[in-house]
Amino acid sequence: MSKLSVYRMRPEHELYVATDYRILYQDPSFLVVDKPAPLPVHPVGRFREKNLLSLLKKNIASGGDDLRIVNRLDSETSGLVLVGRSAGVTGKLGSLFEKRLVLKEYLAIVLGSPAVDRGTIEVPLGLKGGGVHNIRCFDANGQAAKTDYEVLRRMSGYSLLKVIPRTGRTHQIRVHLSLLGHPVAGDKIYIDPSVFERYIDQGWQEDMRPIVKSERLLLHASRLEFRHPESNEVMTFGSDLPACFHSFLNPGVDLDEIV
Repeated sequence: MSKLSVYRMRPEHELYVATDYRILYQDPSFLVVDKPAPLPVHPVGRFREKNLLSLLKKNIASGGDDLRIVNRLDSETSGLVLVGRSAGVTGKLGSLFEKRLVLKEYLAIVLGSPAVDRGTIEVPLGLKGGGVHNIRCFDANGQAAKTDYEVLRRMSGYSLLKVIPRTGRTHQIRVHLSLLGHPVAGDKIYIDPSVFERYIDQGWQEDMRPIVKSERLLLHASRLEFRHPESNEVMTFGSDLPACFHSFLNPGVDLDEIV
């Protein structure tokens, strides 16, 4: 069986999980949570308790809450997660995503420098192989996928992008930017899958850094905008870039001024 199909890490190489999430907003209908990385959003594999949903249920759920994740983020992606407090509200919020009535913005540090300042990547995606990691690739017969991007800053060897996914496919941003020739820094799967295999088996090793450039994936869900499922009020939420984005680059580059 492929190492990409199962978690086989020995106990001394347990993957680090960040649990310092922040609740940015809550009302009787839903929560908006600023998720750290790495942290799975759902119980999966060995992370039956160390995941966002389980932590929320343990720490903040009241007797009437039926907490459910609305928009899933990869474990290594940080940023805004919407959490419904009932099945009904979760269904209404999920419908907004399905109808593409939610504005989602991400910030990403990518390798290299795209040829144009703004562009659209429209490439259908399908599943490559099997296993829990759902590795995606170009598939002419796959699901339609569309991603807009804008270069906010070009730096030596890297670029800071604002990315807006117009569809919501698994790993969409990561695959599209990789196909563009500018993968997200720290993307062990789409820069070099063999690094990911070794990471799962051994944990982070410093000799991986010259290949993937960053220990964590430098992708951050920075903005959500949608109408409240009950009041129809326009709701806008933002999340600042994590410190690791700043420390990754030259300390003289002030990313907050750019974004």
